[in-house]
Amino acid sequence: MKLFTRLAVPMIALLLSVASAFAATITVQVGDNFYRGPDGSTTIRMAPTDVLVFQNIGSNTHPTAAAQWTTFTINPTTPTKTFPAATFTAGTYPFFCTVHSGMVGTLIVSTVTATADANLAAALSVYPNPSRGQVTVQLSQKAGQSYQLRLSNIIGQEVRTVALKPELTASGMALDLSELRTGVYFYSLLVDGKVASTKRLVLQN
Repeated sequence: MKLFTRLAVPMIALLLSVASAFAATITVQVGDNFYRGPDGSTTIRMAPTDVLVFQNIGSNTHPTAAAQWTTFTINPTTPTKTFPAATFTAGTYPFFCTVHSGMVGTLIVSTVTATADANLAAALSVYPNPSRGQVTVQLSQKAGQSYQLRLSNIIGQEVRTVALKPELTASGMALDLSELRTGVYFYSLLVDGKVASTKRLVLQN
């Protein structure tokens, strides 16, 4: 047992150092009433081994909340908030400013490549957006995969899951969301049970 312990400790240290060598730093810019990821959108994609940094570029104060972390404040006095590598497991994490309405973003932690995510994101559309509850879901699908649309509220609670069948969604499938409250929601495309993309949907009166 002692020999195993002597060998295991250096091996774990080596694995951690290798993982950190491949980690990237993903920066989210926090401006006056917006979040912006590296690609200019409000959807931030990262791997579990990446470091996530929120960085102030504006003059206002933005308490940033999510179900997965304690609310933190970004402003000129406290310009950065850093989440180390391995903070997040794979999943989708909507976040928002508690002061400025409509200032929202989505963190997607995945081992799927950004290119694959981007292609799948482009394939899914829900319109009109904003909507009064009656929407059309359209998806260009590939054979041999299972697709679902998952709708979550702004704090990440799932409110609806819909199976997406090729024969219904290729030309557009009607979906009634009129029973939901007005506000900001996030719709995710699940491919074989895994989140591939997430976008924002606004429901109005």
